[in-house]
Amino acid sequence: MTLYLRHDVHAVAIGEDLALLDLARDAYLCLPGGAVALEPGARDVIRSGAVADALLAGGVLGPEPPAARSAPPPLPTRTLIHQPLSRAVSPRVLAAAVAVPADIRRARRGEGLAAWLALAEARRPLSRDAEAVEAAARQFWTVGAWLPIEGECLVRSAMLVAFLRRMGLSADWVFGVRLWPFAAHCWVQFGEVCLNDDVERLWPYTPLYRR
Repeated sequence: MTLYLRHDVHAVAIGEDLALLDLARDAYLCLPGGAVALEPGARDVIRSGAVADALLAGGVLGPEPPAARSAPPPLPTRTLIHQPLSRAVSPRVLAAAVAVPADIRRARRGEGLAAWLALAEARRPLSRDAEAVEAAARQFWTVGAWLPIEGECLVRSAMLVAFLRRMGLSADWVFGVRLWPFAAHCWVQFGEVCLNDDVERLWPYTPLYRR
């Protein structure tokens, strides 16, 4: 029987090891030597064997293939956070930015990672115009420091994603991991450009999931 990762479980091979993100359980998992179980060229097909048995016992597999999922993008090669502003911050940007703390408070009241990922959802189509996304992200990098919200990478990225959504824009919210020692990190990028972090900080991480 062919086994598949659950629709809310994402995996990536890092060397000989297998790293997984279980969105429903808000948990990262690592199986040393587990990369052999991931079908080459597939992101959700698990080969039968001891690793598959362990994953099945852990509740992350199922008999049905999930809906088609896109691979996370490769690591960005440049950042815009050190670029000077090319234009003054507009009233529209300020209005969208001051609404972001309410979005973050709502996410904090929710349950688990799903409440945060919901910040990327929109009721209308969002633009992925590169010039508009980069310009808006650069402006938010300037005004976001004045917002009454503090937090690590999840909060910082959630703020930018929520802001872009309010501006009618979208970018990739990427979650990555490194192993030995294990660490997880997330950031926002558009193509090869990181919108809210230094690329040097991202080099140790392998992208695992994008929203």
